[in-house]
Order: sequence, then structure tokens, then C-alpha cells
Amino acid sequence: MGLCIGGGSMGFLSRGMFVVAGVIVGSTCINYLVAGETVSLHWPNGRLGSWREAKVRPACYAALNFPKRDRDNPTLPYGQHRIAWRDFDRMVDMTAALHCYVVTQQNAVCEPDNRAYVVDYIGKYFAKRDAMLEIAKRYGGGEEKIVRDLWDAANNRAIMSALEMHIKYGRLRKSDFGWSAPELLKGALDKYSDAPDQCDKSRPWVAVKIPVERS
Repeated sequence: MGLCIGGGSMGFLSRGMFVVAGVIVGSTCINYLVAGETVSLHWPNGRLGSWREAKVRPACYAALNFPKRDRDNPTLPYGQHRIAWRDFDRMVDMTAALHCYVVTQQNAVCEPDNRAYVVDYIGKYFAKRDAMLEIAKRYGGGEEKIVRDLWDAANNRAIMSALEMHIKYGRLRKSDFGWSAPELLKGALDKYSDAPDQCDKSRPWVAVKIPVERS
């Protein structure tokens, strides 16, 4: 009888774990397929807090007021191209936002809540880049070069440099991204996988104030 009860308990636990896993994976797929969200497929760890509580996002609202005025953000080239205005606008907004999160507010990733939000946003940034390049490939090498050059504006290059620095100093790690690490970052994440976290815990992040532009 004891063996039967034990076996039944284990079976119940196994079914329970299967259901929980199904809910997690199912909700992720719904977010991706229905809401169009690209989410970070990582399990919670002690380095990541709640992205909903991230203070870096409101700290960067001013950077998104008129991002096209910043000539270091991507600017549409003269001549013919097939870039949709909606994609271009999203590219500029994401560049301005991520530049603020990891360059202007460079110590923000040391706060667990901010790190969770920034890791998620990094995934969305690179997913948008990849999606636009895939579309461009349909129209030949010339169109692909135009899109690749757009994603290589001054602020985009600054973002890449900042991300490499954050990875090198252990502020961002492979475990933070889980299964969803962007392809362009995988080399650095592997190279510095054992890098100690050099965030100064004795000095909490203080948001850099950004001047508000007027229309």
C-alpha cells in the first residue's frame, strides 16, 4: 500500500510540474505570437529583479521626446530604399532608449530591477535588427547594406561598446539572458562568462538627469 501511495504521490507531482512548465511555455508563446513581444527565456536568478519595478525606464523618458533630432541616431539615407516608416521609427526609438539605458545611465544595470528590464530590452533591440535585416535580404545585397549601415550609426556603435564593457566587467552575464542571448553578444558572453561582477554595491545607482527638449 505504501508503495502505491508513494507512486501516486510522485505521479501527482510529476503531472503538477508538467502543468506548471506548460503554463510558462504557453504564456511565453502567446506573448510572442499574439502580442508580438520578444521575451527573455531565462529562469529567475539572484541578479535579476522585477523589470516592472525598473527605475531606468522613466529616467530615460526625456531621451525619447524627439529622438530623430539626435543625428547620432539612425537617419534615413537619400535615394531609394524599401525601409518602412514604421520600422524606421521603431529603430530610432529603440536606439535612443537602449543608448540611454546602457550608455547615459551606464551604472543602471547594477540594480537588479534595472538589469532585468535592460536584459529584456536588449533582446527586443537585437530582434528588431535581425527582423529588418531579414526583410532587406529579400531585395538584394544593396538593400541589406543600407539597413546594416542604419544599425551602425554612432549611437548604435556606442551601445555595442557599452554592452561589451558591461559584459567584460560582469555587469551582464550569460545567465542573465538564459536561452535568449542575442547572437552578436554570444562571443563576449562566452569569453567573459567567469568575469566577477564589478558593480560597486556601496554606491547605489543615481539617475543622470537628461535635459527635456521642447517642441
